[in-house]
Amino acid sequence: MAHKILLVEDTETELKFLKTSLEENGFEVVTAINGSDAYKKLYVCTPDIIVSDIIMPVIDGYQLCRMIKNDEETKKIPIILLTAMDKKIDAFWGKKSGAQLFLTKSIDIRELILHIEATIRRYPVKDEYKENLKIQSESTSTAQLKLNNILNDLLMKSTFSNEFRNLSDFLNYERILVEKLFSLLSSFVEYNVAGIYFSSPDDFAENILYIDTLGKNYSKSLLNDVSRDFFKSMEERKAIKNSKFEVIRMLLGKETDYQISDFASKIIIPLIFDKKLIGGICFYTAQDINYTSFRYFDIMISELLAIFKMKYQYTEKEFMSVLDGLTGLYNRRQFEISIEQEFNRTKRHPADFSLAILDIDFFKKVNDTYGHQYGDYVLKTVADLMKQSFRKTDLLYRYGGEEMVIIMPETNAENALLPVQRLRKTVEEYDFEYNNVKSKVTVSVGLSMNYQDFTNASDILKSADNALYKAKESGRNRVIRHEQ
Repeated sequence: MAHKILLVEDTETELKFLKTSLEENGFEVVTAINGSDAYKKLYVCTPDIIVSDIIMPVIDGYQLCRMIKNDEETKKIPIILLTAMDKKIDAFWGKKSGAQLFLTKSIDIRELILHIEATIRRYPVKDEYKENLKIQSESTSTAQLKLNNILNDLLMKSTFSNEFRNLSDFLNYERILVEKLFSLLSSFVEYNVAGIYFSSPDDFAENILYIDTLGKNYSKSLLNDVSRDFFKSMEERKAIKNSKFEVIRMLLGKETDYQISDFASKIIIPLIFDKKLIGGICFYTAQDINYTSFRYFDIMISELLAIFKMKYQYTEKEFMSVLDGLTGLYNRRQFEISIEQEFNRTKRHPADFSLAILDIDFFKKVNDTYGHQYGDYVLKTVADLMKQSFRKTDLLYRYGGEEMVIIMPETNAENALLPVQRLRKTVEEYDFEYNNVKSKVTVSVGLSMNYQDFTNASDILKSADNALYKAKESGRNRVIRHEQ
C-alpha cells in the first residue's frame, strides 16, 4: 500500500513538479496550497507524512507545524519543512516548530525522496491513529472549527502579550508603569484589591507595595493587613525591613467595611530572576476563584516577569552608577548630591540631621604590612560593620580612600553619638582575618550636625572633618563631636 503524503506548496509550478515526482516514485499525494487548506485536509486524508513549504500566505509552514504538533490528535504525523532560505536562524525555527526535518528546496528530488522514506520508517503513523483522526473529524467543518479556535487563540495570545510589552516604554517612570499595569490587569483579572511590588538592588531603598482598590475606599487597617501578608510571603526570599504601601486610584468617601478574612481567594506571586527576588504581585477577591486556572495565567506571569526583569536591570544599572564597587556603599559623587538635598530639605522643613566622617587608623600601615588585597578586605569589612550598625534610613558612603561618611536624617548629634560609638567599639573588637593573617583595626570618627549658624552643606562637612582631625590628633580610636 502506497504511503500518503500531504504536500503543501503555494507556488503552482513547484507544487506540480513535486507532486509528479513523488507519484512517479510510488507515493500517493494530496496537495494543499497554504497552511489553512492543509490543516483542513489533514483530517480527511490522514497522511503518513506532511511535506510543507514555509513561506506561504494565511498560515506559514512554521505556524502549521506548531498547530499540528500542539494537538494530541495530529502530533504523531511527521513533518518535513522545505524552504528556499538556508540561514541558521531558519533551521533554528524549523526545529523549534517541532518539524522532524528542515531541508532546503535546492535539494535533489532523489535525496528528498530518501529523506521522506527514512522519516516515514522512523516515525510510522499507525492505522488506528489515522482512523481515530477520521472519527474525530468526519467533515471539514469540524476541522474548520478547530482551525478557527487555534487562530483565535493565537491572536488572543499575541494581543495579550503585546499589551504587556507595550508597557516597556514606561520602565523609567515607576508610578506611571504601575498605573498602566493595574489598568491592564484589572481588564481581565478579577480582584477587589491587587498589589505590585518592585524589588530594588539597593538594600536601603524603601520596599513599596503599590495597591489598587479599583476606586473603593478600604480601611487603612485592611490595607495594612494586605501589605503585611504580602511582604511576609516575600521575606521567604529576601530580608525586608523598610516596607510600606501606597494606594493607587482610591476614591475618598465612606470606607468599605471589609477585613482580610472576607477575601475568599488570594494569590501572592513572587517574581524570581537569577535566584533574586525582583518583585511580586498579589490579588485578593471576595469571589471563590482559582487564579491559576485562568486561561492565560502562564502567559501573564511570563510577560510580568519580563517587565519586572527589565525594570530591575534598569534600576540596577542606575544604582551601580552611584555605588562604590569595593565596599557596596554609596560613592562620593552620590554623597555630594545627598548632602545638598538633605541640607536643603531641613531648611525648608526644619529638622536635625547629623553627619559623621570615619577614618581607618593607620590604614597605610595595613597596606604596607599585609598588602593591598588585605587592605581591600579591611575596607569591605568595615563597610559591612557599618551596614549592621546603622538604621536603614541612614545613608552610608565611601568618601575616598579609607574615609567613610554617614548621614543620619532626623537625628541630632547627641543621639547620633550612640550608633557611632557602637560602630567604633564593634570595629575595635572585631577579629580581622584574611588568608590566615589576623589583625586588629580601629577607627576614628568626627561628628557634626546642621547647626543653625551653618549656611551651607560644606560647613557641616568641614566641621565633621575638623572633629575627625582632633580625634586622630588625640590618640585615635575615638569619636570627637564638633562643638559650637
